[in-house]
Order: sequence, then structure tokens, then C-alpha cells
Amino acid sequence: MGGYLSTYLDMTGINISDYARESTTYSAFYFFWRDELFSRCMKLFDDITDPVPPHEVEIRLFLQGHAGIDICPIDNELTAFFGEPTGIAKYFDRKPQYCLRSPIYSKVVDVYNPKLGQKGSCVVIYNNTLMNPLYDLVHHYACILAHTEVTFIHTAVIARTPNGIPVAASEIQKKSFSDFFAKLFNGKFGFVTDLGQMGVETIGAHTNVTQGVEELWNARERILASFLSDIGIKTGVNKRSNTVDDEINADTPSLLVNINDMLKAREEGFQRVNERFGVNWSTKINDNLDYVNMFTNPHVEMEGALDNEGI
Repeated sequence: MGGYLSTYLDMTGINISDYARESTTYSAFYFFWRDELFSRCMKLFDDITDPVPPHEVEIRLFLQGHAGIDICPIDNELTAFFGEPTGIAKYFDRKPQYCLRSPIYSKVVDVYNPKLGQKGSCVVIYNNTLMNPLYDLVHHYACILAHTEVTFIHTAVIARTPNGIPVAASEIQKKSFSDFFAKLFNGKFGFVTDLGQMGVETIGAHTNVTQGVEELWNARERILASFLSDIGIKTGVNKRSNTVDDEINADTPSLLVNINDMLKAREEGFQRVNERFGVNWSTKINDNLDYVNMFTNPHVEMEGALDNEGI
């Protein structure tokens, strides 16, 4: 088999058989799902934040729960900074100063928030009311999904040899069994090449598992749907052909609380940026997720909001 990807892998010297096995470990699946879920979070909002790239603002909000917006004196441009609220204040989440951090510039500056009587240079935008990041949620679900994926692969592969765990009495035997299971993993016929293995018994519990492949895959889909629900996205996973519209839409208010809290925090922060720097920042929920208006408008069907093709 050829193709662009095969040519690329050949160029990089990647052995696809070894790469496939290494990619089905817990660590590999964790990194995959961590990046995949974080990428999905990045599609929640459509921001206009010129001249700052929108993803630079969202990355800081999702990773640390807040972002500092100020002029960077190195290039005299509006910039989104990582940082930390600091200073003495009545409330922990309303500090009067912000410690800006970037590879080329760092400084403690005063915060701009006229409603709190703060008239400094830096606007602090929050991810939500409590300045909570989304990274902890991403990490939590990445762990669960990684374990689920490993179990799924384990079940699919072990089903090809359900008689137990063989015990090798020598390095030669160990190598023989290793080659045998490597072939099973790739869906090929395998043979134990060392004649000394004739009659070797297996020990321990049988490697059959109670969960079927289909059950595990359904669990994977529901875990992913649970993550999307926690950040405020409706999915069609729970939809059934005999489910009425009221049942399908029953969880919509709780979903709106999650995503609307983040939207409101951005709107308020962007408004302060506009006041302080004379720009025209704006934000809205991704059009593919805009079931807010669908829910509040009784004349609009919810069916189209269940697919979320853009996420």
C-alpha cells in the first residue's frame, strides 16, 4: 500500500508495526486525548481580538483561567499575557495588580477595572466567574478516555488468544512468545518457533474480560459526551428514536449555565479591553453550538443542534 502518509513514514524511518504498538499504551492515549479535548475546547467561541490572535487569548483562559491584556513595550503592540493576579485586596479574585509574563517581557502592572475603582494599564479577562481553567477538566477526561482506549485495545487483541498468560523459562522462549503476540497484535498468523515450548501451560486468570468490544466503545462515546456536556455542549449520543423533544432538551438549561458563564466572562472582559485600548473586540458562541437561541425560541427545532459537526 502506498500514498502520501506511507511515503512520509518511510522518509522519517518510522516502523509502522512498532509505532502502532507504542501508540496503544496508556501514555500515548493520554497525550492524544489531552490534545484532542483541548483542541475541542478551542472551538467553543468565535472571538474577534485584533491585533491579538484569538487563540492566544483562549489558550491563556483555558490553561490558567485568566489572561492579562496590555501593551508590550518591546514592540508597542497589544498582547495577551500569561500571568498572575497579585497585590493586597479585599477579595482574592479582585487583586489590584497583575504579574505579566512572556518570553520577551515581564512586569507587575496595575489592573484596569473601573467598576472596582481600578484604573491601571492591564485588563484581566476571566475564563468564568471563578477564574477556573478548563485544563483540569481536560486532564480528568483524558485519563479516563486513555484507560478506556487501552482496555478496548486489550480486549480486542486478547480475544485472539484467550487461554491465559504463558510463562517463559528462558530468554529464547520469551523472545518466541514476544514475536508470537506481536503477530497477533497485527492480526497475522503466529507460531511459537522454539520447540521447547511444546506443552507449556498458562497460569493465572484467563485473559477473557467481562466487557465486550461494543460495550467498551459505547462507554468511550458516553465518556466523551460527558466531557462535552461538562463544558456546555449538547450531543446526540443519548438520542433515541422513541425519545420525545422534551426529553431530548431536558438537560439544555444546565448546559447553558456552563457555556453562558464562560461567554459572559469573556464579554465583560472584552468590553474592558475596548474601553481601555479603543479596539473593537467581540465574542460569541461558535455557530455550530448556537443552540441557545434554538432553546429560547419555541418555533425552532432542536434537531439541528444535536449533531455539533464543528466540534
